[in-house]
Amino acid sequence: MDRRAALLVAFFILILAPHIISAQTDCGVVDVVQYPVDEETWVLAQGYSVASPRHQGRFHTGADLYGGRNTSFASPVRAIANGRITYSYALGWGRDGGAIIIEHTFPDGSIYYSMYGHVMPFSGDQLPPRLSCVQAGEIIAAVADVRPAPHLHFEIRVNTPDAPGAGYTREAPEDLGYRDPLQFVANQQTWLQPYHLWHALADHDLQTPPLLLNDNSFLYIDDGLTLRRATSDGRVLWRKRMEKVAISVTSFQGSSLLTFADGTMQFVDADGNFGDAWRVPDLQPTGAPIIAQSWLLFPTIEGELVAVDENRRNVLWRVQDVPGISRWRIFGSDLNWVLGLLTTSNEVLTITGSGVVLERAPLRESASFGVGPDNTLLAYTYGGLWQIDLDSEWTLELPDAPRGGNNAALLTTSAGHRILFDGRVMQSYDSDDAMLWQTALNGITGRVEMAQYDGINLLLSEHGDIAVINGAGRLCGQTRVFGRTGSLIWYDLGDDNTLRLAIADQILGLDWARFTQAC
Repeated sequence: MDRRAALLVAFFILILAPHIISAQTDCGVVDVVQYPVDEETWVLAQGYSVASPRHQGRFHTGADLYGGRNTSFASPVRAIANGRITYSYALGWGRDGGAIIIEHTFPDGSIYYSMYGHVMPFSGDQLPPRLSCVQAGEIIAAVADVRPAPHLHFEIRVNTPDAPGAGYTREAPEDLGYRDPLQFVANQQTWLQPYHLWHALADHDLQTPPLLLNDNSFLYIDDGLTLRRATSDGRVLWRKRMEKVAISVTSFQGSSLLTFADGTMQFVDADGNFGDAWRVPDLQPTGAPIIAQSWLLFPTIEGELVAVDENRRNVLWRVQDVPGISRWRIFGSDLNWVLGLLTTSNEVLTITGSGVVLERAPLRESASFGVGPDNTLLAYTYGGLWQIDLDSEWTLELPDAPRGGNNAALLTTSAGHRILFDGRVMQSYDSDDAMLWQTALNGITGRVEMAQYDGINLLLSEHGDIAVINGAGRLCGQTRVFGRTGSLIWYDLGDDNTLRLAIADQILGLDWARFTQAC
């Protein structure tokens, strides 16, 4: 191609570009994203990127959603967002039904494609035509009668708008442009909200809390081998690849200290420069430490809890038979403190500051901790709300408390109020045990944590639930991001009025004032 021809091609591209963009956006820009079927009743039958024995170990490119026996077939399938149909064929997958692909333009200009497989016309004998516009929630098809049982195959992609694909691939789906569809929908439901400020995605689920620095920037460890520093609004400033697995980054002597799985500790500054390093003898930590006054208490590969001194050089004591840490709380005084610890096997340990185990109390289900009166510990369990003193004596704190357990949480306030969430209902009691209010919170699942800022109660779950309840017990804000069982839950309200959260593989910032404006 000569220079003149190249200039003509460039000219026509410039002329046609606005029309191409208009064609993409004349079906509307995405302002809301929803699930293609009822998320309350449909379940995940096969997840994204799962290797399938029925398909020679190939990886699943979407999520198979199932509504139950005798209910999935002919159920409506809805568009997840505004968009333009780029593929529609009732025999797209032959005997396994039809397929529809919809192009979605997002406010930032990014384009994604949603794909719906194993479908048939909802009414009449035709699927919606190619190039037609659809709105979020519009019925576009029905679930067909396909093998091995009627279900919806749901995908999100960044490419391939005009072919349904095979549903399985030998390569990693992410590398081919597929995305986890349920994660995509859950995150977009929050990312599209006006109170969403920013988000930063890690390559893997975070295993240890980020470390906030004085300017609200933060350090975080991704995949154990990558250390990143992000600005206060989530932009990555730098990343450093480490030669061995790091399990935590904590503050120490005005700097940041990395702890590695082999017991090595090393300074790192705000610019990513590594400093002095040393190894703590007989320490092989497996997770983030408990910060107990000036000490660090680490779970170890030997199933122990090991205390490291204030100089981060020596082991002070070790407690055996600690299979893993689920929750913990320090209570007592600076000079006479006790650790209340819930293990992953639902056993409550009370351990003195000198490493003496006062008691091991097995529980039926999980428990949540709070600060009690007179330097005691409150434990909210399946058996109710209990007070534990410095001698590890248990007494019933609130006779009429609802049952706690795996999905329950406890929050104690500076006013002496106790706020209990039993997995369905949140209740507040004053210091005289009188109930102040109660409110139902529907759809909250998984392990739950609670905090209070400016008199507003914050509830978070490992499955990505985020809710705020005002001091009178009124639910005044609720959203959800993607989370899964075992996800890290971390939160902090900065002096810039940004609520920073870490759940699963993301850290995000919410405008606290806008999120709580209805409170």
